[in-house]
Amino acid sequence: MRTGDKGRARRVALVSLDGVGKTYRGRGGAWEAVRDFTLDLAEGEFFCLLGTSGCGKTTVLNMVAGFEPPTAGRILLDGREVKGPGADRGVVFQGHDSLYDWLSALDNVAFGPRLRGMGRRARRAHAQRFLELVGLAGQGGKHPSELSGGMKQRIQIARALANDPRILLMDEPFGALDALTRATLQGELSRIWAGTGKTVLFITHDIEEACALATRIGVMTRGPGGTLKAVLPVDLPFPRERTSDAFMAVFRRVHALIHEEMARP
Repeated sequence: MRTGDKGRARRVALVSLDGVGKTYRGRGGAWEAVRDFTLDLAEGEFFCLLGTSGCGKTTVLNMVAGFEPPTAGRILLDGREVKGPGADRGVVFQGHDSLYDWLSALDNVAFGPRLRGMGRRARRAHAQRFLELVGLAGQGGKHPSELSGGMKQRIQIARALANDPRILLMDEPFGALDALTRATLQGELSRIWAGTGKTVLFITHDIEEACALATRIGVMTRGPGGTLKAVLPVDLPFPRERTSDAFMAVFRRVHALIHEEMARP
């Protein structure tokens, strides 16, 4: 099973953020959300980005997704500057409001392939494969209102993967779930990542979640004007034993970095 590879992250960059900043301007003046953020993401890695509330981690994800343009620096995907949203980036949000309640689970997953012109029979078979991948075989005929929160999040993941993106962007996707469902989906996501080889940028405020999933963990400084404080490799095999000494050592290192920012005047 793969582990974090710091050297590989230096050699092969799928996504590069070079001195990226974001300043919002309004009637009350300017507000700097992100400052001088620089990071390379290697193809196939699982990168978790943590930070205190308001540090700008979701803003970073939104800029990589192309939802918001940076006001400083640039973001490259496969060497091309990100200018807006694209099918090469799949996004999974914390809530499930982005699902179409009038469509079945299968048709939600098939929505992207349908827009790309894939025929009905082919796209339904394609969508079925991804429902099976996320553990929802036999649930394709149900609508989102008939499914639990955890199942809806699985549909979001399947829908994003069905578009075959180069990178999966996940903004606290399990944050609203109960602890048991959250832990179950963390394990499922780790399995899916290992099986697909997709690059993942995962936003979370949960240190244990990051230690359980990531090949590298980035910690941001406190906002406003948050930037990258440190990047830690997580060289632990999967599945990870959360009570092991090695796991707890990583947890304590990340916790110390977060605590430093919380205590900063």
